[in-house]
Amino acid sequence: MKKDGWTFGIITDGHHSNRVNKIIGSINKQKIENYEILIIGDYKYNYQNKDNIFFINFERENNWDMSKKQRFPISVKKNLITKKSNYEKICFLHDYILLDKNWYSGVCKFEKENSWEIFTNKIYSIDKLRVLDWVIIYHPLFYNKATLIPYHKRLTKYQFIPGYYWCAKKSIMQLYPLDEDLLWGEQEDIEWSKRVRLKSPFLFNPHSSVSFLKEKDGIWCRNNKRNRNFKIRSNLAKLLFKLKIL
Repeated sequence: MKKDGWTFGIITDGHHSNRVNKIIGSINKQKIENYEILIIGDYKYNYQNKDNIFFINFERENNWDMSKKQRFPISVKKNLITKKSNYEKICFLHDYILLDKNWYSGVCKFEKENSWEIFTNKIYSIDKLRVLDWVIIYHPLFYNKATLIPYHKRLTKYQFIPGYYWCAKKSIMQLYPLDEDLLWGEQEDIEWSKRVRLKSPFLFNPHSSVSFLKEKDGIWCRNNKRNRNFKIRSNLAKLLFKLKIL
């Protein structure tokens, strides 16, 4: 395994080649010396495996019959990225996450300040709203609901890494793979976070950001019926950190 470099694993359902190509473009623009791009999908796009871009036919590699499953086998695909990665540093991306312009320069700055195994960074919606990036859940004070916390604070016992984007070392993902019994929509990211966070606390990289490439309804959206309570919880968390209650 080549340790000095990055693997970018793009998880796709095989129906969004335009978005995938935009993501590849955003990675190529980062000026990373050593990297590869793994596309985990269900059919080939308009390009073949070439240079540092590799397509992994998910059904063939994993003997998975999509016709017999009602939900997307998200955990299996993510573990396949870990298995196939040739580099120690892995960036996991759903097929609607775009690296912002200075993502890699921000990572380099972050790495000078921190020794890391798992990190995330600022994540924005297509409208540049803050989405679930540095977040807690199942805290009784916040009614067990997802709540944003300040970027410079940490509450390890309740934190989770949303599964649409994160970075981790291959070694830690091999120790703690995702639970492959959990399919899309079954909170595979929360279950994984619970197992990992006390053994390898999550870090936040304030120097980098990524953005959604599609409209995605969530509690961060102003017209979402849960947005008001989400804002109240997040503002309360901010205040309690300031008062040193949390």
